[in-house]
Amino acid sequence: MEISIADKNSNLDALTQLFTSNLTSEYISHSELQGYRARLPGKWVKNIKDTLRKEIAARLKQPRRGLPTGRNWTGVVQAHEGRRLVGIALITISRNSAVPFGIIEDIVIDKKSRDGGRGELIMDWINKQMLNVGIKRLFLESGIRNERAHHLFQRMGFTPISIVMMRDWKKE
Repeated sequence: MEISIADKNSNLDALTQLFTSNLTSEYISHSELQGYRARLPGKWVKNIKDTLRKEIAARLKQPRRGLPTGRNWTGVVQAHEGRRLVGIALITISRNSAVPFGIIEDIVIDKKSRDGGRGELIMDWINKQMLNVGIKRLFLESGIRNERAHHLFQRMGFTPISIVMMRDWKKE
């Protein structure tokens, strides 16, 4: 498997298609509800493909071999087996805090390619890239019912540090 940073020369349509064709309602967490992806817990917006396409396109920049040093950054990681795209991750580096940190905002593996350790390989690659640029604290979030992903993340050393709650007032 070849893992790299996606850039302006990457196939935006393939990245978007992989992401959208592998979404389930279990994936939805607070960031999807705070943004434009989901309007209700467990329910994606009708135009989710367009929404994700815009988000991914905004992150595709000039080609680079590794993560940048010394500045904030948002990007996309892609994983291919031969010509076939099998994984995508959206990541962020934030250096404007007491302890600079990285965020693995999303990681999606093609349904047909799961159970082969691909998610773990992509996570390892991201971890190493973050360490190479001095980022020693990583965050991620996961939908409350996405237990399969939780097991992977905990096996890789991530621990729960909070519970996010939401209250939604219904129109009367």
